[in-house]
Amino acid sequence: MGIQVIKSKKSNEKLRVAAYCRVSSDTDEQESSLENQIDYYTKLIKNNPLYEFAGIYTDQGISGYVERRPGFKQMMEDARQGKIDLIITKSITRFARNTDTVLKASRELKKLGIGIFFELQNMNTLKEDGEFLLTVYAAFAQGERDTYKELADMTYRRRFEECKPFYNIKNVLGFDMDGKQNIIVNKEEAKNVKQIFTWVKQNYSTVEIVKKCKEAGITNTMGKPVTRVFIIKTIRNVQYKGDYIMQSTYTDDKKISRRNNGVVPSYYIKNNHPAIVSRKLWEDAKRCVDERSSELHKRLVVKPMTTTNYPYKNMIYCAECGGKMKAVKKKSGLEYSYTCQNRRKYGSDFCNNRAVPQKVIESWGTIDEPVYVSFDKEKPIDKQYKFVRGSTWRKGHIEKVPPEDYTREKCFYYRRIFCDKCGSMLRKTTDTGGNVHFRCGGHVDFGNEYCKGIYVPKEKLDNLPQVDGYYLIKEEKKGEEKRYSYTCKEERPIRKERPDRK
Repeated sequence: MGIQVIKSKKSNEKLRVAAYCRVSSDTDEQESSLENQIDYYTKLIKNNPLYEFAGIYTDQGISGYVERRPGFKQMMEDARQGKIDLIITKSITRFARNTDTVLKASRELKKLGIGIFFELQNMNTLKEDGEFLLTVYAAFAQGERDTYKELADMTYRRRFEECKPFYNIKNVLGFDMDGKQNIIVNKEEAKNVKQIFTWVKQNYSTVEIVKKCKEAGITNTMGKPVTRVFIIKTIRNVQYKGDYIMQSTYTDDKKISRRNNGVVPSYYIKNNHPAIVSRKLWEDAKRCVDERSSELHKRLVVKPMTTTNYPYKNMIYCAECGGKMKAVKKKSGLEYSYTCQNRRKYGSDFCNNRAVPQKVIESWGTIDEPVYVSFDKEKPIDKQYKFVRGSTWRKGHIEKVPPEDYTREKCFYYRRIFCDKCGSMLRKTTDTGGNVHFRCGGHVDFGNEYCKGIYVPKEKLDNLPQVDGYYLIKEEKKGEEKRYSYTCKEERPIRKERPDRK
């Protein structure tokens, strides 16, 4: 049996006393209450000759759960560090609203020899009957809280059943509240909302709409740029067609707001307030969003890029430069897109054509001969891509000749530069701005697990001394600056063993 000895204070040693204050909302009235509590406990502690002031810890307008109270957290941490001997608080409900929280905190403090004095209950947790009384009072406090919550929920439900909603439109673009708490249309913002619905109906993607909103200066209610999530939520919000859903969300036992999927009753009011868009436009736009979402889920698994799976594989060409377009799997992994190889290799200065989504190519039907694809960003997304057959394109166009800036004649280090980490040859790449870099081929093919790779600007390599043999390039990062060094070998470097391609 283990016995813990709690050392008593010497008669001439003062108790280090702190106070904990909390209010459950951030209204002006509660702010005044908090100030009064701070002033009261400061005087109470400082005016007692047996006490040494150890601070006031406060939380305001925050949930009663420990993990959401920074003041409570700091008080517990200071107690663990031996800075406090006694904590004074108004009542158990001010200390915590949850029985488990009260008991857990009080037991931890008791083990440290720290007591909690609850003024309203006139109880000190260090006394013999403190644990029992605390359990009883805390249970009553939680029961009282649950009763108040049930009464509040009942009040809300009665108002909902009588079609008297509590409006929450603070972050809804296009609406305001008048002096009588009625929803009214904000005409300036409503224009932007209508425009977003129109773009969606015209089949623009959410990515394109975000760009268009930025160009048009359309922001959310906080003045921040709109996002793809904002667009989707806007289109699915029934308030824009004049309806309102009461209790579309609910608060669970942990005071976390969640979407109501039938957990509690919800109430739908039709024609509740002035609409911003017609019901037809709302339905059309929502259908477009839902169809896009459904289409993405259908493409969860893509087939290997072969002529058997995709007969048009080698028949897609760029209408701007005449180069072949290569299939590249998108980051989402849901589909392929065809990108001009000349653009990838020589940059946007040589070719400024856009990548073509797989679904766009498939929408053209059977492709049995080479086609040349062009892009026009000014048109709606379903009309942005246009193709002509190869015989037609060649009548009015000549294929661009790529610049030969990386040949044995023009670059003395042609095919003689290698990664110092894995021994792979560095490959030439060009970004969208036309800047030339050389990247580790092992990293490109097999990723970070094989080699973290290096990324060297061409101008750095142009400064290499012209020597016979092979260059091993090393990249080091000091702060934000990258530095490059090299070593030379007479024999070609042996590259690290490569994994099998999947």
